[in-house]
Amino acid sequence: MPPRSLWPSADGLAYESADVAGRVLDVLLDDRRVWSFRDRPDGVAPERPPGVDEGTRVGFEPWPPALLPHLRGTFRVALRTVGEDAGAWAEAETSLDGDPGPLRLADRHGRPLVVNKWGRLGHALGDAGPAMVERMLDSMDEIRALVQAHLGDRVYVTGGSLLGPVREDGHVLPHDDDADLAYLSRLSVPVDVVLEAFELGRVLAGAGHRVLRLSAGHLQVLVEHEGRPDHYVDVFTGFLLEGRWFQHFPIRTEATEEDLLPPVTVLVEGRPEPAPRDPERMLVELFGPGWRVPDPAYQFDIPPETADRFYGWFADYNVEREGWEDEVVLATEEPRPARAMSGLARALHATAPDGAPVLDLGCGLGSDALALAAAGRTVRAVDFSRYALETARRAAGERDLDVAFDVLNLLDTRLVLRLGAELAAGHPGAWTVLGRRLLNALEDRGRDNVFRLCGMLLRRGGTAHLDVVANHAHPGIAPHRHLRLDDVLAEAARHRLVADEVVLCTEPVSWAGAPEERLTDLWRITLRRRNS
Repeated sequence: MPPRSLWPSADGLAYESADVAGRVLDVLLDDRRVWSFRDRPDGVAPERPPGVDEGTRVGFEPWPPALLPHLRGTFRVALRTVGEDAGAWAEAETSLDGDPGPLRLADRHGRPLVVNKWGRLGHALGDAGPAMVERMLDSMDEIRALVQAHLGDRVYVTGGSLLGPVREDGHVLPHDDDADLAYLSRLSVPVDVVLEAFELGRVLAGAGHRVLRLSAGHLQVLVEHEGRPDHYVDVFTGFLLEGRWFQHFPIRTEATEEDLLPPVTVLVEGRPEPAPRDPERMLVELFGPGWRVPDPAYQFDIPPETADRFYGWFADYNVEREGWEDEVVLATEEPRPARAMSGLARALHATAPDGAPVLDLGCGLGSDALALAAAGRTVRAVDFSRYALETARRAAGERDLDVAFDVLNLLDTRLVLRLGAELAAGHPGAWTVLGRRLLNALEDRGRDNVFRLCGMLLRRGGTAHLDVVANHAHPGIAPHRHLRLDDVLAEAARHRLVADEVVLCTEPVSWAGAPEERLTDLWRITLRRRNS
């Protein structure tokens, strides 16, 4: 039975329903599907709407946290059961903030936004139109051909690019957002598989593709169209080890090569594409035995022993990057770097020797890098967000400032060591390092790489200027990202770094997903390298 009545509020959606049964419900805003959720027996409205008798079940689903800040204006909200015809829904008109204007749920490029399977705002193929889907499949075919030329006939579509064509008569899933490829390596020792995966990334980059590595076993090819982000293609590593099939990121099961190869052919929007020898087996491993039933609310539930093993082999270079990039990509207008130096940058500029070059780690939009360059400093700035750096480069051009902005992921030890060697060899004197709002944004291996890099650059003198949020109640920072000062100094000491000065100060702090500034206590830390 479909939902019969709907009561939207600032907290979420209350709806009248006589049947639960774990069904999946689509939420439409102004007639466009924006997210889906599974009706839960424990999802009960905190307050019963007026006029609803006690025998009627009133379900409740909160607004997704990523979506709620964007619900500005007046809009129609509708609820329908997935698989029901278009008329089987309840709907209501609302304005959560009292704004009579229309809802604008789109990024700054005008692309409609949805809540994806990870709970983040993103884009759906159903909103993009057939021309974009064709471009995406063209990219997938080009990348597949390069992987096949390098590895042989061991490549196949996976994920939504397999599920849609098999279940939906050759069509992509309208709620999907990308194209997915995977391959089965001939190698079986994990370190050899990783080295091959890095080589494959170089092959794709050498062919002119923009490659983003999310882990040692997962890379993403990013494609723009008419100067704006358009689509991406994922490539996942797989291999066999001791009778088990490991396919990044959720598959760990018994299998042989004969179970997977040679590939068979499936049609994807009319295009013949390779699929694993038994496509249905892969779909069961990816999406469970219920894969034949449409479920836009599906979320991966990876057993800890599988997730831990993949993390141990392949690590994760994508930790929280998307949350920071959303601050730029999903903004209604392009963010602008501040012109004034931060307090930490001012302290650096006041104490660093004249002529000492500055390395700005995690520079974000480049505010401090640009301000230091305007003050006469030579600045090299790095960040793992390509979108933030594009904004910073445009601002540098507008202000006629010469700052080198480069993409660098501090979780990738190879790239950190390469940068350290390059900078240490390229400048005979001491570097000064700036890392504002950096340490709280990194997990332990990322902080270790920061201190490793500082240890390389401060051999000839110089200082590193970092800060750490001292107020552990700051709501924008996840509990596991709060750090104790003593622990930070101990981590630095492992790379022969000692505190030259530690100062407690109060500054406004905002964070990804919590943009409202709050006055917060921070520790400002100045480090030097102990060479004896």
